[in-house]
Amino acid sequence: MSFIAATHPSPSKGSGPVDPADYPATYIDILYDHAAYLRCNQGRVGPGSLKGTRVAIIGAGAAGLVAAEQLLALGADITIYEASDRAGGRLHTIYPVPGSPAAFEMGAMRVPPCEQIYGFYCTKFGIKPGGQFPDPGKVATRIIYRNKAYEWAAGGSAPAVFNNVVTGWTALAGNWTALYKLLVRPTAATLASAQTQWQAMVYPTGNLGPEQGLSGISFYTGLAECFVEHYADYGLTAPWTGDDFELFGALGVGSGGFGPLYSVNFAEIARLVINGLETDQQFYPGGMQKLVDGFLDCAPDAARPDLRIRDCIRYDTRVIAIEYSLDPVRRVLVLAERDSSEFDQVIVATTNRSIQVDMNLTDGGPGVIPEAVDSALRELHLMNSSKLFVLTRSKFWQAPGVSLPSNIQSDTLTRGLYCLDYTPETPHEGYGVVLISYTWGDDSTKYLALADPAERLDACLRALEACAGDFVAALRPEILPEHTRMIDWQLERNYFGAFKLNLPGQDGYNQRLYSHFLGARDLFFAGDSIGWCGGWIESALQAGMNAACAVVNQNLGPEGLYANSPMSQTPAPYTYGPLLAVRSTRQS
Repeated sequence: MSFIAATHPSPSKGSGPVDPADYPATYIDILYDHAAYLRCNQGRVGPGSLKGTRVAIIGAGAAGLVAAEQLLALGADITIYEASDRAGGRLHTIYPVPGSPAAFEMGAMRVPPCEQIYGFYCTKFGIKPGGQFPDPGKVATRIIYRNKAYEWAAGGSAPAVFNNVVTGWTALAGNWTALYKLLVRPTAATLASAQTQWQAMVYPTGNLGPEQGLSGISFYTGLAECFVEHYADYGLTAPWTGDDFELFGALGVGSGGFGPLYSVNFAEIARLVINGLETDQQFYPGGMQKLVDGFLDCAPDAARPDLRIRDCIRYDTRVIAIEYSLDPVRRVLVLAERDSSEFDQVIVATTNRSIQVDMNLTDGGPGVIPEAVDSALRELHLMNSSKLFVLTRSKFWQAPGVSLPSNIQSDTLTRGLYCLDYTPETPHEGYGVVLISYTWGDDSTKYLALADPAERLDACLRALEACAGDFVAALRPEILPEHTRMIDWQLERNYFGAFKLNLPGQDGYNQRLYSHFLGARDLFFAGDSIGWCGGWIESALQAGMNAACAVVNQNLGPEGLYANSPMSQTPAPYTYGPLLAVRSTRQS
């Protein structure tokens, strides 16, 4: 997910490699450095032994894999239930031609250096980024707005049509730069300062009332307060007009439309900027699958050198319920479609909607999970997202003498188009990959009824022809039609959506889910929809580490972990607004 142009000065030095230490080390909502804990402890969460402890992990996505890696290293017996025929979850790379590195990233496709746990495991598995992702303005870009095309040179300023929205947005995001910097090479003092400042932003508790703070208002309302009511404070000579809001909604500042995000809470947008998630996003030419393969092929337990994570996965096995057994001692019963098994602990590492729809954990009666957590799982907002890819015979946009954009952002049906080079060492050889359309929210819903990839492709290309006819004319003969693929995450069984974005008033729900592991027993949750900043791999890895530490803590106590483990995190570091009522008075 990406829709915000970089608003902080880039720490990267030209085209050279980035240093993750120059970027935020943690998220503003948790203020805990998971990657530093791993680096200080040889990549392990603790020194204890879990030999003989049976743990089930539901879901073989990033959260489930990192939890499995950590628990296997301590000797636990792990069973991973995966409802599909592959591991990775929304790390979903398709290689359309066997043996070719050309890839369709159906899920995550770019990673900023602030994703520190991801970086830790990439180093461990020998995975290296290939440089800056071809985001708008980083490469030759064409902007299409109201049936008119605007060219944006690589590394240049956004087209003049954006001047007003760029001025306002840059000034607003610039106000958050100091908070961003407090998360870079953090100390106890800088984190304390960051906590105070973020609390004042999300919900200033000393000045209560309706619509106080970023967590309680929509993104649209916040923009109106800034750029209409107080426009002069942001370097504007006049308030934003309806045209400005339409432009911002359609194209952001040239990097993807904000319109589908106007209803989410303003804090969700601010935390993306403050956490550094939109700064210097990196491209991984080998595909995101490399991280998945790194986990699958590793053998974490020296005492079981032949036991790899892939050996612990039960594919095509959907879990339909989780219950407690009390005979003779409390165990957790995992009910799959074909059988059932008892475990000492269970980590559920799926989306919040899968937890409700597939497993019925939120609606199955009292006693399984606390009601407050039930409510959070039910209510948190999951965003739609769709992608449509084609494979091309060549990287035609890079051919000598050709002048074509590598990126097209538009207010048409396609929204975001990206040309991707998976063999950058040979820019004029090999297959090309074109992400024809990347959409989210309502823009994703628009073409759901076009269930045939060829039909959707034709609709998208027709939408581009008026203002990008040169690109479409060059593209059409290059397309290998048998390799056209698309995905609508909201229609994917086991997911029911793409990524979490909280609505106004929902940050409190998010805090309940993220901190649940600190007080829970037997059953723990993980995944990016449990963490902060859904849609980013780091959120899933943080939640997976948390759940693994909770299992260790329940079985071995604090001495089973190293000092200052994730169990030392504060359960509720912030007040996000009035507490949201739960649905009943049942006891947890």
